[in-house]
Amino acid sequence: MTRKEFFRRATQACLACSSMAFLNGQEAPSQTEKNEKERRAREFEKRFKEAYILTLMENMEKQLEEKTRVKLMEECGRACARRSGLAKFAEKYKGDIKKFVDIMAEKLGKENIFIEGDMIHWCYPRCFCELVAEGPVRLPDAYCNCSVGWVLEVFETVTGKPVKVELLQSVKRGAPSCQFLVRP
Repeated sequence: MTRKEFFRRATQACLACSSMAFLNGQEAPSQTEKNEKERRAREFEKRFKEAYILTLMENMEKQLEEKTRVKLMEECGRACARRSGLAKFAEKYKGDIKKFVDIMAEKLGKENIFIEGDMIHWCYPRCFCELVAEGPVRLPDAYCNCSVGWVLEVFETVTGKPVKVELLQSVKRGAPSCQFLVRP
């Protein structure tokens, strides 16, 4: 490309960009403006999700009996455990609950998962639900049955049989952590 051709093409490109900015009636946004727009979009999405979950839960409380709400949320939790990959990970330890608990204790801390007698203590130091972890502080109680379903799916995968899971407390119900008792 000759020098003359280079300047001609560069001038055309500048004119095209200037024309587009003029036609839009504004200058091209700065990086700061783009970042701010993206931040506002993320904030809007977060508020939308929070409002949606709260509305869903409030309507479930109005329209469904407790047994149905609990079952529905447990099934959501089971599906989440399968999608997250932990249920598949748990399959590696099928039949060896002690080994699974030991492996999980290495990842979560021995204070957060341990066996005591015939019960397994399972604790989360915070809410790990991606939909609401940073969302509304207090949710209707039925929501946390999703976590019960998640724990059910994981431990039933390990044991290969039904287990009982009791939710002792949860962050979204106002406690400092989520705690479960699992009875194989």
